[in-house]
Amino acid sequence: MSSKDVARQGAPRASLVDENPREILRRTLSNMQTRATQDGIELAEARHALARLGDPAHQAVSGVARLTLEVASSLIHDLAGSTSGPMRQLIMSEEVGAAAMDQEMDAYTREVIAGGREMMSVYDSTLLTHPDAVAHALAYRTVGELQRVADGVSTEFLCFGMEAVVGVDTWGDPASDYVLVRDPMLVSLFTTYFDEVWARALPFPSSRSVDDDEDEQLLDLLARGFKDEAIARYLGWSLRTVRRRVARLMEELGARTRFQLGAQAVRSGRMAEAPRPNALPGARLGRPAHSR
Repeated sequence: MSSKDVARQGAPRASLVDENPREILRRTLSNMQTRATQDGIELAEARHALARLGDPAHQAVSGVARLTLEVASSLIHDLAGSTSGPMRQLIMSEEVGAAAMDQEMDAYTREVIAGGREMMSVYDSTLLTHPDAVAHALAYRTVGELQRVADGVSTEFLCFGMEAVVGVDTWGDPASDYVLVRDPMLVSLFTTYFDEVWARALPFPSSRSVDDDEDEQLLDLLARGFKDEAIARYLGWSLRTVRRRVARLMEELGARTRFQLGAQAVRSGRMAEAPRPNALPGARLGRPAHSR
């Protein structure tokens, strides 16, 4: 046996015979898992480096780097634990949820949030029609995620404080790769855009019904510029119910058009003031189920 082998083995544990076998197994498995995770990250980084060697065009943009999905997942895991400040996230997908390969990262993100890291997420309103997606979002709410809903979320990205952003390579394109943004000015633009969407978004609904006392909420959604389809998704109503109740409110308030309905609602005291329109420019596109 060489001196290197002896050094690698280390000194024998004096308390090995007396130690609890369960503790030995727990420690050994934990160490093996840690090494396997690190090996996986290093392998992903190596593959990413090889890919970038063949794509010099993306090396010319300072502070921006293209990422494969494999590297993006590992990087998000690292940034969640190494950065500070609020995390801000836009989600446009109808299929929110971690794939099997991302379950560990998904659990780690919830652990970080539960540990006190602030996470603010705006979900596209189409998510509300998918029970699995709603359940996934509520799992994040349980550990402390701050959530809102907007109609027409136009892209996806995740800001880590003011230090970095991971988003889609092409704005709103679900088929594109990911990019890592570290340029301070670009990071500031992403966070400013998110804060604007957040200010115009609505609270994530905890329950949805068709009680008469929700007329004020319906008026608020109309004033924000939500279309009938988006209102139906948000309130959990049928499209027919939305249109029937809008017609009833127009009759009650003596409004001939929806624009007049808002003005009459403010004049009658049903609404304090008309809010800013909610919709932002940009098409609503789908996104595969690797959003986190």
